[in-house]
Amino acid sequence: FELVDSETSLEDVVLHTNTEETLDNLMQQVDKKVVSRLVEWGIKDKKSGIDARIIFYGAAGTGKTMTAYSLAKSLKRQVLVFDCSKILSMYVGESEKNVRKIFDTFYELSEKTKTEPILLLNEADQFLGSRSSGNLTGSDQMHNQMQNIFLEQIESFRGMLIATTNLLENIDKAFSRRFNYKIEFKKPDKEQRERLWKLMLPEGAPYEKGFDSKKLAEHSLTGGQINLIVKNT
Repeated sequence: FELVDSETSLEDVVLHTNTEETLDNLMQQVDKKVVSRLVEWGIKDKKSGIDARIIFYGAAGTGKTMTAYSLAKSLKRQVLVFDCSKILSMYVGESEKNVRKIFDTFYELSEKTKTEPILLLNEADQFLGSRSSGNLTGSDQMHNQMQNIFLEQIESFRGMLIATTNLLENIDKAFSRRFNYKIEFKKPDKEQRERLWKLMLPEGAPYEKGFDSKKLAEHSLTGGQINLIVKNT
């Protein structure tokens, strides 16, 4: 894991209109003034602070991770990042310990830092997928146990958590219920691709006569793919 200070804010991210609207609603609900009002009205427990469990889902390269960082910057927080694909261990019992370690580390850092970080679980598919049933192998049992521990931790989580995944339909219903936001990241349309090309193309590079980035935007690419093309070129 690593603790990151984000360099981009939500103003720097190009997203589908529907995604932007949902994020705007999220930002309003985690606003300190709104939280104070909910506590005053008795809707929210004073001790719980700002709590949000969020899933960002959509195709690779659509800006899920960058948006998580940008959200943190806009909220003036750091990000504690875990790559979930590296949690599984060949040793029985190690994966369960690794899951607990994620949340223990988050709470330890929250106590040490003035503003608790946002917990970002990248590529969380293996945690969130449907649990195995029937005749289970030792590996299946270990994976189910790891998911059960993850479910317990999510249930009692205090703070802001973002999990990213490519496929929402594969998520176990028990996990889905425990996330109060599920935000879809769609592939950019032509207008958004034009903005992405303009943002990513370097100003000082030598372009051929008649070069037009609008022609590039005709190709159905994600922001991640456009970024890769610019770097490779």
